[in-house]
Amino acid sequence: MASNILIKRSTGATAPGTITYGELAVTIGGNGTQANADDRLFVGDNNGAAQIVGGKYFTDMLDHVAGTLTGSSAVIVDSNSKVDNWNVDDININGNTITTGTADTDVILAANGTGKIVIQDGQELEFGTTGDLEFVFNDSDAVLDIKRAAGTPDLRVADDVRLYFGTNKDGGIRYDETSLDKVRVDGADWEFDNQVAVKIADSTASTNSTSGALQVVGGVGVGGKVSAGSLLVEGDAQIGDAPGDALTVNSTTTFQNGVTFNGTTTIQGNIGQTGEFTIDQLKMDGNVISTTAGTEMIIDPYPAGGDAAGLVIIKGDLQIDGTTTTVNSAEMSVNDPTIALGDPTTVLTNTSSSASGQADVVVDKVTGISAGDSITSASGVPGSTTIASINTGTKTLTLSANLTGTLAAGTTFTVTRSANDALDRGVKIHYYDGSNSKFGFFGFDRSGGADGLGAWTFIENASDTGGVFGVTGQRGTVVLGDLELDTDLEVQFGGTGASTFTTNGIIYGNTAGALQVTAAANIASPGTGTDATTSYQILTVTSAGVPVWTNTIDGGTF
Repeated sequence: MASNILIKRSTGATAPGTITYGELAVTIGGNGTQANADDRLFVGDNNGAAQIVGGKYFTDMLDHVAGTLTGSSAVIVDSNSKVDNWNVDDININGNTITTGTADTDVILAANGTGKIVIQDGQELEFGTTGDLEFVFNDSDAVLDIKRAAGTPDLRVADDVRLYFGTNKDGGIRYDETSLDKVRVDGADWEFDNQVAVKIADSTASTNSTSGALQVVGGVGVGGKVSAGSLLVEGDAQIGDAPGDALTVNSTTTFQNGVTFNGTTTIQGNIGQTGEFTIDQLKMDGNVISTTAGTEMIIDPYPAGGDAAGLVIIKGDLQIDGTTTTVNSAEMSVNDPTIALGDPTTVLTNTSSSASGQADVVVDKVTGISAGDSITSASGVPGSTTIASINTGTKTLTLSANLTGTLAAGTTFTVTRSANDALDRGVKIHYYDGSNSKFGFFGFDRSGGADGLGAWTFIENASDTGGVFGVTGQRGTVVLGDLELDTDLEVQFGGTGASTFTTNGIIYGNTAGALQVTAAANIASPGTGTDATTSYQILTVTSAGVPVWTNTIDGGTF
């Protein structure tokens, strides 16, 4: 049966005299006016006074079409948050038009104090009913645009009206109609910034200092070079007449024939060279740096500091194709958010030519690959080819299909792991316990877990049989802060402290002890047993604070 929640109620037209803090009350006489308290909803404040919070009297004011301005009623906007019109004193707003209610009355826009009348970015200020002239501030370009429709008047500045620049009228420009009949610039000098060319299209020839397309009363200073078309020097040319003279060339220079440098050559810029470049036993060719003798290449950023000094920085990704990578530093820092172990692909290099029709291929390494793995990305290897067997001594792969073309020495191809190598993946940690050197393992045990299908694990004292880790002593204890996962999970660590709970009971706290639970709701015989005296199963508490059930919350009458 549904529960009943009753509040204080009256058919009178006065507010309740006494009402508890937070208690509700209602008058339902049906004659509510502004002068009485009928058809009102009240709630008690913290002083026991009845405060009006709503009621039928107020909701009746909302009983009209949304969006239509209605006299003696509340304003209700429509689904677009609008009303059909709006009146404020002598101003009427209707559609997109603001008008005055009295004929021949001005509309005044005025900001209080130092406030401003602002036209926002991208909004146009138009003159003329068809947009003859428009002002708009373009925020993306930070510029005030003045636009006009075709055939309409220009923006005109009257004769002898000066357009000033600068807070203190530092410079100006005007059409001097009265005395010179010319456009004049006065005040501050004019400067054209870099990349701004000045072109005078007037072709008037010059016969003296006061004629020509460009006339300068004073002198002319040129801080840079003067260009006069192209420059061609035929035959031999010598620049400078003494060893101390310098030639500076700021442009790209092309030498069509051989160049001989006598003396020491110092290059402070870049060198662009095509072809092989060899220095001692190092060779650079294309994008490959290699040695011309020996099997080692040493990068030492600071030889004077010994083997552990200096810093080598590699920008971009780093790929190491060898079989063993040794790091002898005291500390290693990796900023990658993830570390990938057990790459599913391996790139191999054919070390000797393999003829078409044969199945054996000799490669540079066999570490990390297994029989059954797939071979891709190699010309002469048929599709869906796998590794049938591996000879680790000779590093020979026997393929599942014969080659359809010659596989030249130095050819690279990709092996994708398709066979289950049954190897674990994780981190092997070496340590010394004071008596013996041991190692632990943290990672994915391929055969771990109760079902034997794999599990994440930590082995404190481990054994390693070819990449398969086992338990020599015991599995390790995992501790997260104060939480140790091999002990019971107590309430302080987010547990419950109890193994079972009453069916349909309600759980409640018991400080740091195990959680408690109420009895199940007594649906068959409400009001008996541990239930409240009258109950249709609303959860409340007794005076002792113990959760119990009831069915009615009644505020009474006034």
